[in-house]
Amino acid sequence: MGTTGRVVVGLGLIALAVIGDKEGTLTFGLQLHEAVLGLIAFPVVMVAIVLFARRSSGGPIRFTGPEGVLVNCVVIVALFSFSYTRGAAALFYGVSLLIAAWRGLPGCEATIFPNLLLGRDDQIGCPIFTPVDVAEARRIGRSRGGPAAKDSPDSLRQ
Repeated sequence: MGTTGRVVVGLGLIALAVIGDKEGTLTFGLQLHEAVLGLIAFPVVMVAIVLFARRSSGGPIRFTGPEGVLVNCVVIVALFSFSYTRGAAALFYGVSLLIAAWRGLPGCEATIFPNLLLGRDDQIGCPIFTPVDVAEARRIGRSRGGPAAKDSPDSLRQ
C-alpha cells in the first residue's frame, strides 16, 4: 500500500502542478518559477535543513512523532495556500513521492533528496504516509514472527 499509494499521490500531485488553477482559470503547463522552486530550491532548502539539524544529532534525524507531523502539515498548508508556491510544492512533493516509491523508502517525502544526496536516513513525519508506514512495519514484524515493529524507525515517536 505504501509504495502504490506514493505512486498514485505522486502522480496526482505532478498532474496538479502541470494542470492547475492559475488565478481562477484552468491552465496547462508549469511556469518557470514553479519548476525552479519545486525541482531546485525546495530540495536545496531541505538539504540545508538536514545539514543544519544533523549538527545537533549524532545519528539519523527522527522527527516522526505528532509534533513532526504537525510541523510538516503547517509547511504543506502554507506552501499550498499561496498561488506562487502551489505548483512548485505539488511538483516537489510529487517527484519526491515517486522517488521514494521507486527506491522503496518509507518515511517522509521531504527528506528523500537529502537522504539520497547525503547517504542518510533522516525522516520527518508525513501526514499521509507515516501511519501507513507504521502499520506496514507492524504487519511485516508480525508476519516474520518478530515484534510488532515498535522500534521501527517509522514509528510515531520523537
